[in-house]
Amino acid sequence: MSFKKIGLLTLVALVFAIGFFTIIVKKGTPVRSQSPKAQAVLEPFDGKLSVQAVDDLRVAGRKIVLCGVAFTKPRSMRAMVTEAVRRDYQGLALTCKPVGKGTPCDGNVASKFGDAIVVQCLTSDGTDLAAKLAETGILCGQPAQSGSTYKTCLSGS
Repeated sequence: MSFKKIGLLTLVALVFAIGFFTIIVKKGTPVRSQSPKAQAVLEPFDGKLSVQAVDDLRVAGRKIVLCGVAFTKPRSMRAMVTEAVRRDYQGLALTCKPVGKGTPCDGNVASKFGDAIVVQCLTSDGTDLAAKLAETGILCGQPAQSGSTYKTCLSGS
C-alpha cells in the first residue's frame, strides 16, 4: 500500500471516529454530571396514630417505624396483637421526630426503612410510645438500635 492510500484510510477512519463519538455524546448520557436529587430533610411532625397492623403504623398519613423496638412475636399472634394495639392506641395524638433529630437510635439506624420513616413518637404528656409498647410486651426493645432504652423480650416470647 502506498503512503497516499494509508493517509486516506487514516483520514477516513479519523472522520468516522469523530462522527461516531459525536453521535454517542448527543444520544447518550450528558457529558456533564448532574447534581444528585436533594433529599427532603426529615423534620418532626404531629398527628394521630393509625394502626394498620402492629408492624404497620402511620401518623399523619406517614408510614412509620418506631426506632428501637420491633414486633418479634410469632406471626400467629400478629392479628391478636394488632387488635389490642388498635383498641388501646388508635387515634392517639403523637409528636414524632425522625432518627437524627435526638432519638435514642441516632447513629445506629437509617432515617428510613423502605417507605417508612424511622421515628421516636411522644404522646402529649411526653410518654415515649415505643417505651409504652415495650413495657407492655407488645413490642420488644432492640439493643443494637437503642441500647438499653427499651425493655427487651425474653428469648422465645
